[in-house]
Amino acid sequence: SGSLNRKSTDPSIPNHKHRLVNDIAISKGGAHSGYPVMWINFDPDSTKIAQNPLNSWTLWHEVGHNAAESPFAIDGSGEVVNNLLGLYMQDKHLKKMNRVERSLRIVKDQIEAETGNVWGAVGGGIRLLMFAQIKIWADKKFDINNWYTGSLPSWYDETEGMKGWNLFKLMHRLTRNENDAAIKLKDANKCYGQNLNVNDRFMLCTSYAAQKDFTDFFVNWNPGSQANLVPGETEPIYVGGITETGKSAVKALGLPKPTLDPISIESL
Repeated sequence: SGSLNRKSTDPSIPNHKHRLVNDIAISKGGAHSGYPVMWINFDPDSTKIAQNPLNSWTLWHEVGHNAAESPFAIDGSGEVVNNLLGLYMQDKHLKKMNRVERSLRIVKDQIEAETGNVWGAVGGGIRLLMFAQIKIWADKKFDINNWYTGSLPSWYDETEGMKGWNLFKLMHRLTRNENDAAIKLKDANKCYGQNLNVNDRFMLCTSYAAQKDFTDFFVNWNPGSQANLVPGETEPIYVGGITETGKSAVKALGLPKPTLDPISIESL
């Protein structure tokens, strides 16, 4: 039930405290996730960690690996979904998602060039824009109050620039709890369980939580798809991603299409 949740750093699991340590034993990369997060670029004569906790993409990237969970952890998102924490922290402390601001301006060209296989054709930096478009859409069109009666739980934030994250928080909550006494479910909870692949589940949960049919958006991006290069072929062969079963599951909800097409979002 909704009363049995705890954060990953809850006092009941002390080994999950977020710690950052200097570690000269790292053999690859500048930092590693885990408990603790390991960091290699440091001054051995200093007693301080060379990180600004409120403005450090490296720190957020690694802690984000520790926090990556369903329904956002889809195929091919290993170095993408962890950066949701970074975008959240930028919004919260820098007042905008600097990391994706410039890339959003040209994402339309990428989407048009690779429509139906965008996720499989691009790298992690562009894949992150899919999540950013959902967040920006939610800033403008999603109201968390439609899911609750009375006062909102403290983890939601209705300040300008942060409202869009309420959709992500709700999706996470719905995925963890089939029922939550505080939440006004719209028929059966479609974020919980569901005998679908992770990519279809993400599409279904997004649509259910937003109460809009996001099928077109997900078909265009096709999250979870993978490009395979085959000898003798001039174009990659794409496999995986969104399936007909997933599309049928969303269609069965009978939801309207969003009036603001999230695929059209090109700026913060």
